[in-house]
Amino acid sequence: MTRRVLIAADTPLLEAVARMLPLHHAEWEVHLARGGPDVLARMDEEPFDVLVADAESRTTPADELLTEVRRRHPLAVRVVLTGEGDRGRLVQLLSLAHRALIKPCTAADLQAVIRRACSLRELLNSPALAAVVGRLRSLPSLPALYTQLVVELARPNYSIEAVGELVGQDVGMTAKLIQVANSALIGLRWPISTPTQAVRILGSEWTKSLALAAGLFSRYDPTALRPFSIEVLWEHSRQVAGLAGRIAAAERAGERTIRDAALGGLFHDIGRLTLASQLPGPYREVLALIEKDGLTTTEAEHRVLDATHAEVGAYLLGLWGLPDALVEAVAWHHTPSRCPGGAFTALTAVHAADAILHADEGIEPDMVYLTRLGLERRLPAWRPLAADPQPVQSEV
Repeated sequence: MTRRVLIAADTPLLEAVARMLPLHHAEWEVHLARGGPDVLARMDEEPFDVLVADAESRTTPADELLTEVRRRHPLAVRVVLTGEGDRGRLVQLLSLAHRALIKPCTAADLQAVIRRACSLRELLNSPALAAVVGRLRSLPSLPALYTQLVVELARPNYSIEAVGELVGQDVGMTAKLIQVANSALIGLRWPISTPTQAVRILGSEWTKSLALAAGLFSRYDPTALRPFSIEVLWEHSRQVAGLAGRIAAAERAGERTIRDAALGGLFHDIGRLTLASQLPGPYREVLALIEKDGLTTTEAEHRVLDATHAEVGAYLLGLWGLPDALVEAVAWHHTPSRCPGGAFTALTAVHAADAILHADEGIEPDMVYLTRLGLERRLPAWRPLAADPQPVQSEV
């Protein structure tokens, strides 16, 4: 499927990048706009899958353009090119764009971002749910945990390790910090995959700016989402994270895989947060079907929403630029057989951990998948690990 890309080529950099990009490609076709007003006019006339804009637009401020595109065309992936500049403004742009690239940016850099953004769109078949993800700015966090983080950051000699441990307890907080740490704005050459790594890279000012960004941690009232329980989901996610990490360690996986397994476990149900907070009415129907008809969560989501929390969560994390291993673990944690490959990965650990912890609900691991990997006899060794109270250490 050919994707349509619109570039707001009203700065020297984007003009140069646009000249280097092939206008017609097997995967996409590139169109050029003369600036903000032209972008909006073009997008109002015909659909585009990706918008690329420069933070230093000469026609319309980038934040205004991205805000308006999000409102009018939430299905479009928004990419912004920016320098390091003012940190407050960078935080704002990151809340408006799906991906950010540091300037100077090459055509190859931009192609890679476009390719990944477009491929991730295939995870969702429902335009309505893609629109929900497109409008998403932040995820709910536990008020008590937020308070602890602010108190710790206010200390003159706060502990990076202590902040990392606090951040690691919360799905939304972890996702946002790792999103920024993995952004090209930080100038990294390898992906960050743990909360402590993110805090160490971001430093106190970046962490404080994100923690205090308007609505980032207090946008949703947990009581307003009843009967969906954020607290129950936090606890389950933390349990899956711990067990997935222990399973990976038991299989003598590499340190990277162990870390990805633990973080994938923490993120595996992030799509449920998205759906419950952005579509509270329909998600109450999902919960009612689970309770009344005994459907699984994914069966009920398909019936009501035509997509699952796994697909929505993977799509969101992919757009934020998290490592592929984490996106894969979230996307297929209920259906690992749909993922090609024959080696133990973070997905293997997350799927097994989630199934083991849901055993009392009649959910079993995918034995076809485990047999394909030659791991069908490892379940008896993994199940006792669920009772292990010690978390997996994933420090830098």
